[in-house]
Amino acid sequence: MVDFSGTEPSSEVERLLVQGGAGGVVLFDKNIQDPAQVARLANALQRLAVDAGMPSLLLAADQEGGPVVRLRPTHFPSAMAFGAAGSERLVAEAARVTARELRAVGVHLNFAPVLDVNSNPQNPAIGLRSYGEDPALVARLGVQAVTAMQAGGVLACAKHFPGHGDTSLDSHLALPIVAHPRARLDAVELFPFRAAIRARVAAVLTAHVVYPAFDPDRPATLSPAVIGALRGELGFGGLVVSDSMQMRAIADHHRPGEAAVEAVRAGVDLVLALGPVEVQWEALDAVRSAVESGRIPEARLREAAGRVLAVKRRLGLLGDALVREEDVARCVGLPEHLALADRVAAAAATTVRGRPGAIPLPPGLVSVATDLASRETADRLVEALGAAGRPCATVEVEAAGAGAIVVPIGASPGDPPSRARIHEVTRRASRSGPAVAVAVDVPYPLASVAGDCACLAVYGADPSALKAAASVLAGSLRPEGRLPVTL
Repeated sequence: MVDFSGTEPSSEVERLLVQGGAGGVVLFDKNIQDPAQVARLANALQRLAVDAGMPSLLLAADQEGGPVVRLRPTHFPSAMAFGAAGSERLVAEAARVTARELRAVGVHLNFAPVLDVNSNPQNPAIGLRSYGEDPALVARLGVQAVTAMQAGGVLACAKHFPGHGDTSLDSHLALPIVAHPRARLDAVELFPFRAAIRARVAAVLTAHVVYPAFDPDRPATLSPAVIGALRGELGFGGLVVSDSMQMRAIADHHRPGEAAVEAVRAGVDLVLALGPVEVQWEALDAVRSAVESGRIPEARLREAAGRVLAVKRRLGLLGDALVREEDVARCVGLPEHLALADRVAAAAATTVRGRPGAIPLPPGLVSVATDLASRETADRLVEALGAAGRPCATVEVEAAGAGAIVVPIGASPGDPPSRARIHEVTRRASRSGPAVAVAVDVPYPLASVAGDCACLAVYGADPSALKAAASVLAGSLRPEGRLPVTL
């Protein structure tokens, strides 16, 4: 699969598809303006294939929820919010809506759910994208997401196999190593993937992470041992997809062409050859040359192509793959879909630490601090509080006057604030009156909040999460979520 820049098919992507033979396209924010435009784009891409006498294209996107969303306005909360809510019903309802919306605009494969068990609080890559730290919870909710999404006509893709939840490095930037023994991997990392495979998940996406218990030398995407275990021990017969090959865990160590060849040789069926057009061409040409030279056996190529063809047949893409553009407005961003996102966020909101007179906020002045979150997040929380009947303004803690103060933590650019800074800012905040720290990202920073401060977790800064935070603070919502991770 390839990608490109722009909201209409570029000449570069046309050549990659028609001349290069790429079988699908991954859509990112750079390709998306609104749902109607995505449907037009999907149809335009499919027409390129049809006009060239090619099979219909497989179109994919990352529609996880929380911090990773491509198609709007429906914006479901993060996986960790679903973990805090703990409701299989809500997961299934959201997955059905996600499938309906994606299929309406012509997307067939969703790179979700994330089945990583987030057992490392310092994990820079997963965090909110995981349902939590309990393998059984991740498996239980993940199975609901897989089953409901695929029942809705969109293929689910469990990721990042065999598990990216206990890394301290981000594979977008470096090559992580998970050095646990095999027994631990079986009990924790692999547990949700086994459950998803039993639930007949259509695709599994590999991690650019080294697991010495399987293979001390190669990341999972390039490892015959890891993919062999997925096929043999776990019994997965579906589509194996690589993570993006432009991520530095791969790109810093391998040329694009060599990496693509090694991935196919290892057992990957669908290589995400993303990035600059010359990099994509290098990957396509290298795989073609490796087949011609026999380095990639023809049987391996037929096997991979057969699995891709099988999912296209399952999706009905061997006939007319065009979507009805006039139906998009009746399927995407419906009021009931937005209301479902709000229900999920409301069910997830968690009081981590109560303090008398802090949650809900007392009558009187309220300020929202900008010290530990982005100004945009603070402004949007102010807007949500105003809509909930508690008008307020942003302020730096040092300049706060008397009255209650809300301190959002997280969702800020750059490095997260240190534990010492979190403690100091929240200590100062609590001197001016009742203070509430609100985790608008992972909840781990709440462990560093000063003791006089109440703590609330909403697991994201998406619109529904901030609305839930405002409702709790205003006293119109009783938070009943449970922390899915240990602080």
